[in-house]
Order: sequence, then C-alpha cells, then structure tokens
Amino acid sequence: MNYIRARKLIREVAKGGAELVCLPELFSTGVTMNSGVFAESHRGETCRFLSQEAKNNRIHLVGSFIEENGGRLPYNTFVVHNPHGRLISKYHKTNLFTYGGEDAAYTPGDGKIPIIKIHGFSVSPLICYDIRFPGLSWAAVDKGANLLIVPANWPRGRIYQWIILLQARAVENMAYVIGVNQVGCSPRNRFPGHSMIIGPVGEILGKAGAKETVLTRDLDLKELQHYRREFPALRDRSRSLG
Repeated sequence: MNYIRARKLIREVAKGGAELVCLPELFSTGVTMNSGVFAESHRGETCRFLSQEAKNNRIHLVGSFIEENGGRLPYNTFVVHNPHGRLISKYHKTNLFTYGGEDAAYTPGDGKIPIIKIHGFSVSPLICYDIRFPGLSWAAVDKGANLLIVPANWPRGRIYQWIILLQARAVENMAYVIGVNQVGCSPRNRFPGHSMIIGPVGEILGKAGAKETVLTRDLDLKELQHYRREFPALRDRSRSLG
C-alpha cells in the first residue's frame, strides 16, 4: 500500500517540475523494531521501486529502507537514485535512538557522510535522530555540503524540537535543510508531519501540516553561495576548531 501512495505523490510532484523528490524515513514499512522481518538488499523491492520511479519520472529520488547486514542487525539506509534509475549513494543512520530501542534492532553506521552532486548542489543525508548531533552536519559541510536532507519518523510529543533542530542545522551550517517527516499513527506514537524546507539563514521557506501532502520549493544556489561569501561564519568556525 505504501508503494501505491508514494507512487501517486511522486508522479504528482514530478509532473509539476520537481527534480529532487524526498520521502520520509523507512517510507515503505514505517519505523519498526522488527527489523529482521523487513530487511532486504539494495536489489530488493524497495530499491527496485525507487529505481523505477526515479527513471520513469526523470528525477533524483531519495528514500530509506531496512537493509540486510550479513546476518547481523540490519541498517537503516538512506539511498539516492538518479534519473536513470541508478543507485548513486547510500548512507547508514549513525545515531540510533536507544530510548526507543533502535540499538537493539539496528546496526549504527560509521558516521561517514557522503556528498551527492544534484543539479549543482552538494547534498548530504542525515536520518531523523541524527539531527540532534551537530558534528555530523559539520563534517558534511566541511566536505562541501550545502543541502542537508533529513527523512524522519519524528513523533508529536517532540515536534517542537524537530522544528528547532532543523532550523539550527540550517543556521549553523549556512545550508538549506529539507526535513521530511511521517504522518499518521503507529501502535506507540502519532506522527504530525511538519515537513519543512529551511533556508540558510534559518527562515522557513515551506512547511507542511499534519496531513499527507506534497511540499515543494525552488532553491537558489547562487543566493546561498553569495551569503556564504559575505558572512564568513563557516571560515570562522574552521579556525576556532583549529
């Protein structure tokens, strides 16, 4: 069912001219601690779906899935497929949410953040809980990132933290941030959406509500580059870190 709903929304936004489409964390299964039941390879059903939709709609398509890990606990894996349907990048969620039991169901990634070139932007992923730890985004920006994508399953009880953290990561890194959150319910939580697109000075460029929807925005790379040149906070941070 999630594939059907995702396909409808992907095609809707692609027809509107979108070139990069981002889905929530573990969009096909939702976050689950029964990770072994749903684990699959990057050649499995979820990545085949993402590959086909990326190719059919000629877009870069971002999603995450539960990836097999050679008999060990699976990874929560962020993937990017290009307009030819080719898998061009993977990232394993680094920080596991021990409060919710993720550490007993998943293997953490090694913290190596990829840089993905998409239409002139240098894109890096974070997954949900990762945004609480600024060192990851700092490392990405030090490698050249200027757009951070954050698929999430962030619950209603901490939604204000979601908003604040997305803005903080944008401000401190002088980067665009796209946060894509789940809507609906699970047996343990309610998910209020509030997907957001944040500009490099922390301004909210677009914000969704609690219903399933499509959120779009044109991002201005030249404006971001100008801001970074004129306001040297990133260079100052590098010096302060030695």
